[in-house]
Amino acid sequence: MIHILVDSYGCSSDRINNLMDVYEVINKIVNQNDLNAIMPPQLIPYYYCQDERDVGISAFVLLQGGHFTIHTFPKWGCYFADLLCDKFVDKDNIEAFLEREFPCDSLFIRRIDRDEKLYKEDLGIYQSNDFGPHYMIHSHMDKAPTLGEYMEILDNLPDKAGMHPISRPCVLHDTIQKPTYLSGIAVIAESHIAMHYNYKTGEVFMDVFSCKEIADSKYKQAMKELFGGQDKYEDVCIQRGKRNKQRMDSQENRHDTHKRWQDVIVGEGK
Repeated sequence: MIHILVDSYGCSSDRINNLMDVYEVINKIVNQNDLNAIMPPQLIPYYYCQDERDVGISAFVLLQGGHFTIHTFPKWGCYFADLLCDKFVDKDNIEAFLEREFPCDSLFIRRIDRDEKLYKEDLGIYQSNDFGPHYMIHSHMDKAPTLGEYMEILDNLPDKAGMHPISRPCVLHDTIQKPTYLSGIAVIAESHIAMHYNYKTGEVFMDVFSCKEIADSKYKQAMKELFGGQDKYEDVCIQRGKRNKQRMDSQENRHDTHKRWQDVIVGEGK
């Protein structure tokens, strides 16, 4: 499984706050890279949050055994995107496309092989001043979960992990006849939780991505309950938004320059 992670800063707030633009970006990435989508893109505006600076759009599409997601934060001028799939995708093409569609000051993109052992020293350890933790999980299930069981897991997991859902889960087989994957995703105020079960191997690839700090103890307890113990799954918590401080400073500086004319007309610009 290939995972491409994108962290982008200094974006045009108009572009990343436009539902049609976000929809078209997802649609083009899926079609131009011959990804096997099993549904149309879904967009969820999040405009009534506790902190008005966290407003934005969450969007996703489920693929055969994977997903593509975008979470935008227009007031911060940033977005985070993830592509998880079981086929080759050219990282450079994805990067060039996103830079064209969503022009930005800086874009950080990484390609990770989820089938390999993940090491914290290679991926970067999550720090509390980063934008938020992203747990990558790999496990096996003794028996295939049903659609109902998957739905129940994704319905209950956000609360158990200390996260806040803003949608009911979307759970789908990749095909109607003889499915090879069972996939599900729950959109939360902080980003998303996604699970993909491979019927052939019994493997589960899972992502718990939060754009807010979450209690590690709650997350670990939720995973133990789900997989039956600490030794039943492997996970690593990686950095997302490692330039969080620079991003905040940049937005504050941009605000200062935008209001300089006000200083001039009251005499403070002399």
